[in-house]
Amino acid sequence: MIVMNLKLDNIYSFNNFEIDFSFPKKPVKESLIGPECLSDRPRFRYKKALILMGANATGKTILGRALLNIFKYMQTGNTALLLEMAGYNTPASFIIDFVNNEHMLKRLSAVIDPTSGTVRAYGCGRWIKEKDSYEICARDLELMDPFEIGTMLPDGIRHMHDAAELRDFVGSFNYRFAYPDIDQSMKLDVVDEKEMLRTLRAVIGTLDPSLNNISVSKELKNSYIIRRKEEEIIIQEGQIHNKEALSRGTIEGIDVAVFLAAMRKKGSGFYYCDEHFSYIQSDIEKRIFGLMVERIGTDGQLIFTTHNTDMLDLNLPKHSFAFLRKEQEGDDYRISVMYASDLLKRNTDSVRSAAENDMFMSLPDDSLLDALEVDDE
Repeated sequence: MIVMNLKLDNIYSFNNFEIDFSFPKKPVKESLIGPECLSDRPRFRYKKALILMGANATGKTILGRALLNIFKYMQTGNTALLLEMAGYNTPASFIIDFVNNEHMLKRLSAVIDPTSGTVRAYGCGRWIKEKDSYEICARDLELMDPFEIGTMLPDGIRHMHDAAELRDFVGSFNYRFAYPDIDQSMKLDVVDEKEMLRTLRAVIGTLDPSLNNISVSKELKNSYIIRRKEEEIIIQEGQIHNKEALSRGTIEGIDVAVFLAAMRKKGSGFYYCDEHFSYIQSDIEKRIFGLMVERIGTDGQLIFTTHNTDMLDLNLPKHSFAFLRKEQEGDDYRISVMYASDLLKRNTDSVRSAAENDMFMSLPDDSLLDALEVDDE
């Protein structure tokens, strides 16, 4: 699954929001990401690995949540997933352009009416020719009349019929999301046991050398045992037991290990890793990000959110960095995105320097803290 463009309106905190995962020009030099184009379509370029930054409450986590709900809806036709994202009494919508398992650009759009509890979904697609770019294909999609996949109603028969039609349009695809408050992130039954054990030993052993005795449980299904002298920490069915014996960084590291192992098992797919390194050293975060990039696979994609400005020093093209910001518009606040490649045109331009000088307008406004400074008078 490759996401090329996403538009959200009245979805969670997003109003008239758009994020673009394509880029028009071939990078001048190679980066650790490697080729960033659809297989056998060198001009159909997409951001294979995107580092997404921004201050707190700018939407990094809820963007992942919106994408996860849209993906689940694509697979199941469950309209409740979309209705829970919409604001009260106000219609909401999304448009997603994606490529999935074949050389066809598809567009799925949905209009969500929370008042009536209905969703109207529309789809269209265009075959991607050998010399086509995303921009050419997207322009053609704008000229098409999309077909209505169905009026999604909350009754059984009609809903199931529409779900099958939706799955036929989208096709099958793999995805993995990881962030602290999502229970799916620790799902172990889809991870190869040997790969999971190997990854746990490498990641956990790096974060805490005293935890070097890790094994598969012989009595419990989909379970692993971490031993420290007489102490046992059990990872069972995605839940960590006795986790009070672990540091916050090690707990995050376990989820990172599951994510890495799943990438190796699934190969090509869509991956969203949200701020999983708050308690892990910067150098380790950069090293593990590099391992994730190696595992994306052909026609795969990784979105990686972080607050760590050291990530801006990585050997990545400028289009691999995007910044979310929240600006006040009248009585409301609007989330938007800025791309490093839009502002920095020269090879010598530093993304880190631009971010530290707030050229992307993504740093928090700390002026309210001035009121807490000691008054000398």
